[in-house]
Amino acid sequence: MNNFIRINDIDCDFTNFIITTKNVDSKSREDMKKVCDEAGLNFDNLTSNIQTHSDMVNVIYKENISKKVESDALITNLENVPLLVFTADCVPIGIIDKSKKVIGVVHAGWKGTYNEIVKNTIHKMIEVYGCNTDDLICVIGPSIGKCCYEVSNELAIKFEERFGEGFYNLKDEKYYLDLWKINEYIIKSTKVSNIINLNLCTSCNSKLFHSYRKDNKTDKRIGMIIQINKGE
Repeated sequence: MNNFIRINDIDCDFTNFIITTKNVDSKSREDMKKVCDEAGLNFDNLTSNIQTHSDMVNVIYKENISKKVESDALITNLENVPLLVFTADCVPIGIIDKSKKVIGVVHAGWKGTYNEIVKNTIHKMIEVYGCNTDDLICVIGPSIGKCCYEVSNELAIKFEERFGEGFYNLKDEKYYLDLWKINEYIIKSTKVSNIINLNLCTSCNSKLFHSYRKDNKTDKRIGMIIQINKGE
């Protein structure tokens, strides 16, 4: 097994976009140094957040590269600054503006999804960098799928009351929430139509990716990392 998979199925040639595998722990500096060296990412500028399941977006300028704040999404237009989010069943979403060369990464657990963090991130990209939704590509990475994400009746109804019907399945009197479909719905509400869902369930693919539920509440994490490559 490789230490990461590379996301090449996007209409964009200026980014370096990877997702780490179970071989490494994205919370480990040593592992991330190894991954960055292998993938051609600038480890010295690697930037992540203190994730708190919030709806907050951290804008990365030259002054705050590598500085951690409490936030669950990052955006930047800086070259050679890899943005990293940690997940292990929660939904990682990468956002790329192929016209203005702006990137974003989002950590969307059920709380972040419910509070529409991906919408906040897209709006922040529009506000700060003048992005146009027609130019945005959103990639939904490995995360727990509707096949495996069992939730309480109360949580399923909470989402139904906010987003409407059709976002959970009822099987054998158990509720299974579809975070992929909800995040796609939220993304589409911003007028972004270019959405790529990798359709990789972390629980079903726990031999390839860390899964909080399948791996007995593991503290190890998958890393979604995007970098704008330095121009010629």
